[in-house]
Amino acid sequence: MKLSDLSSVIGDSPTLKLNAKTAALKKEGLPVIHLGGGEPEIPAPLSAVDAIVKKAQSRKIKYSPSTGSPELKAAVADYTKKHYGVSLENKNVIVSSGAKQAIYNFLLSVVNKGDEVIFPVPYWVSYPDMIRLVGGVPVPVKPKEGIQITFEQLASAVTSKTKAIMLNSPSNPAGVLFDEDFIKKTVELCESKNIWLMTDDIYHQLVFEGAKAPSPFKYAKNPGNIVAVNGVSKLYGLTGLRIGWAVSTNKEVIAAMGRMQAQTTSCNSALSEAGALAALTGPQEVVDELRKILENNRNALLSELSKIEGLKVTAPKGTFYCFVDFSRYNKDSLALSVFLLDKVMVATVPGVSFGLEGYLRISYCAARENIIEGLRRIRWALDKAAPAEIKIGDKIVKKDW
Repeated sequence: MKLSDLSSVIGDSPTLKLNAKTAALKKEGLPVIHLGGGEPEIPAPLSAVDAIVKKAQSRKIKYSPSTGSPELKAAVADYTKKHYGVSLENKNVIVSSGAKQAIYNFLLSVVNKGDEVIFPVPYWVSYPDMIRLVGGVPVPVKPKEGIQITFEQLASAVTSKTKAIMLNSPSNPAGVLFDEDFIKKTVELCESKNIWLMTDDIYHQLVFEGAKAPSPFKYAKNPGNIVAVNGVSKLYGLTGLRIGWAVSTNKEVIAAMGRMQAQTTSCNSALSEAGALAALTGPQEVVDELRKILENNRNALLSELSKIEGLKVTAPKGTFYCFVDFSRYNKDSLALSVFLLDKVMVATVPGVSFGLEGYLRISYCAARENIIEGLRRIRWALDKAAPAEIKIGDKIVKKDW
């Protein structure tokens, strides 16, 4: 039987494949260090756990409303007012099975076949294929140098076929935080050209050194072309709940996204919605605590990276990822990533998956001691002058390269 043409052009998620391989090695009892992960290791907030248990014990676990419960939508509206300065009604909110589904709902609702969607490089691995899935044309914009594009580079990519711009700030994989001037000019560009602006804000509170992620709504004269996506996965360590959302002052686009969702996943898990509601309305100290942990971990990672000669490192301003130029050692990032996993059992994600070759994404949401140990192994593997052997776990590993 022949599969669809589309199935042949959509690839597997490289991060999910890496997670599966790393989990398999751990299951064998091997001392693998996972520095490629995309989820905080903090325990789930007790408020969320208690709410899920209470909901389960009620034994009333039925379908939820297709676009989210009224209570959860109201909590999202309150969150938006607090962090974006925008007052919304429930009809301006859609709750989805993760921020990823919210992004896909948006693309389904606004992109026609052949429409172009612009996004900066390096990008989250799923953006290009998600755009292709809806018939759009991905337009990645590469920086002329380093890992951050300028507004002028972004603007130069706009054509008569441009339907939307997608921004992730602070970004996965690089921790790039676009400043107020960049966001302001992008908002003005999208308004003047009648282009949708979707902001993937899943990390927007995980920023360091007192910085804040600028809200695009602040600069909009008419924000009806702006859709902001967020969720509970990263801020609260609740990746397993699969609850995200999208908000817009444009009720029509939210309604269209709701129709798409109703015909795909129908609705969200009632248990997950209960946990997400409790996380949003419960104590928020968990977010501040996570931010402090991540900033300390980032600093530890940067210190260890500085011990490896020849790397090009830009300190991330947010998220829990660092995008490091390892091209001095191997310009083939996939080969280097496989080498590090095979030889010293450290998992990283190849930069080619994010649109820039020669880089590795290193996550610092792992335990601090694992970050330090993982970088010790990487340094040994790459340093030709290092001793011929190293202890990994309870075994001695000898260089055969």
